[in-house]
Amino acid sequence: MKSQLIVGALAVAGLAFAMSGSSFAAHSDHGCFNCHVPHKSGDATDPDAYGVPLWSTEQLKDGLPTFDLYTSGSLDATDVSQPSGPSKLCLGCHDGSYSVFAFIPDTEAIFETGDLASSHPISFTYDSALATADGALHDPATVTSGLGGTIAEDLLDSQDKVQCTSCHDVHTTGFGEYLLKYDIDAAAEHEALLCRACHAR
Repeated sequence: MKSQLIVGALAVAGLAFAMSGSSFAAHSDHGCFNCHVPHKSGDATDPDAYGVPLWSTEQLKDGLPTFDLYTSGSLDATDVSQPSGPSKLCLGCHDGSYSVFAFIPDTEAIFETGDLASSHPISFTYDSALATADGALHDPATVTSGLGGTIAEDLLDSQDKVQCTSCHDVHTTGFGEYLLKYDIDAAAEHEALLCRACHAR
């Protein structure tokens, strides 16, 4: 029985190793294990886990910094807060402090340590009430995203929040070096397709 368990464990490990180097994930050059683990995953009842299967806490062990957040006089969302859910996992590496990036060619942390003030706001609720209050946002419950479903279905997390994953998909459907959900040129100065999925102007 013990030998069968060992053989089974080796088979699972081999499959995981093979998958980590495959094209199953656009982040495959970093392996799958930075985000997912087959054992000891995050508690699916944790508000930051959002029920994601095999959620890894590996890159959160050192604790994330307290981020400077985006602010604007035109921002009507009232619950912009420190990153949560999928964004918290993304920032486990992309928070500006992850030293491994220094050893990976052509890779950068994206943000200065603890600085989200100059990026699009994340981890806030985007619902019909916000769209009405703002006046320049599409209603996420009824307006289509252009990806097959509504904005709420395709771009928001299970808590109806905007996250890093609203725009980016690190799996096989992500386009280009920015792994965007829409096949656009992110370097173009006035590329509006992605922005206008949610913004009415």
